[in-house]
Amino acid sequence: MATVEILRPAHYEPSVDLPAPYPPCFQFPYSLTRTDQDSSIDDVVSEIKNLTASSEIRSLLNQHGAVYFQNLNLKSADEFSQFAHAFGFVPHEDIGNPVRRTILAPNVATANEGPNTMPVFPHNEFGLSPHFPSYVFFYCAEAPETGGETPLNPSTPLLHHLTTHHPEFISRLRQLGLKYQLFHPSGPRSQTSSPGTTVLQAYGQHVLDSDPVDVARAKIETEIRRLPTAKWEWVNISPENELGDLRVWQLLPGIRTHPHTGEEVFFNNCVSRFLNAAREGTLEAPYKNEAGEFLPPCFVSFSLLRVPFLKTHDIRWLDASGWVRSVLTEKMNSTVTGVRYRASILTRRWGLFTRAGRW
Repeated sequence: MATVEILRPAHYEPSVDLPAPYPPCFQFPYSLTRTDQDSSIDDVVSEIKNLTASSEIRSLLNQHGAVYFQNLNLKSADEFSQFAHAFGFVPHEDIGNPVRRTILAPNVATANEGPNTMPVFPHNEFGLSPHFPSYVFFYCAEAPETGGETPLNPSTPLLHHLTTHHPEFISRLRQLGLKYQLFHPSGPRSQTSSPGTTVLQAYGQHVLDSDPVDVARAKIETEIRRLPTAKWEWVNISPENELGDLRVWQLLPGIRTHPHTGEEVFFNNCVSRFLNAAREGTLEAPYKNEAGEFLPPCFVSFSLLRVPFLKTHDIRWLDASGWVRSVLTEKMNSTVTGVRYRASILTRRWGLFTRAGRW
């Protein structure tokens, strides 16, 4: 990497050398640190814009799969948003988001609002949808003393490992793809009792409170049709639940080709679906938990490259990598952003993140 004014390569102890098919000494993640702690957010943004214009930052991401930004000293969700937007990506638009998040700044939201005691199992961001972000930024707003590690698993060597050790599974995955089912109960847009989303939170952005039920359903179904593989049904309709609950299915490939590198990647959410089903006791028919919820599994076995969590105010930038969150011993504050984005800030007390649009 060329010498730059604000950022330079830096040692990051948790980094590992990527396994096959990568050549030796390819670190994951690559790390950059801020050299001038007195520089302003405007200086950092300008530096990122320069690195983006020269394609240098894109080259680093292609080679290493993730970039870890240390000691940026971004103080807020707004500064994180400015940082993420400096890359020039098209913001990601959620369609049918199954996870409730709170917007904190332009294209920045909390990473996860589930209980601290509930792990986030390995998955690719929005891997259960044909409309997924190409990149994800995690920002650590406040790191906990213990817990909350966010292991990363680069998806290219993971596919290589599975092809070598579980060829029959990969063959079937290529042949059949994966079918996902998401359930959205009827409820208000303002619900905060569950980390999941209601029908209106997932697909109701154009629904008005004054809309009759048939009009509301038509608007919701128009949104669902933006997902080309989606099928759906309305269930549990009653006088008390006139709109009904919504069940949506997606049939998608489990292996995709990276548009910049040409590499095949294991890109899906089947691991998280399997582990969720194992936790809920729904691995076998009738696939219902104690509350009567239908939670069918997917099956897979794999190994994980475990990387400890970020320090406060640090950022991870992911491309075609899955991520996990361990259980926490205290509240976590973290945000995420994606490209097309979402941006979020990740802290081990509360996470934010942002995501950016399609490859």
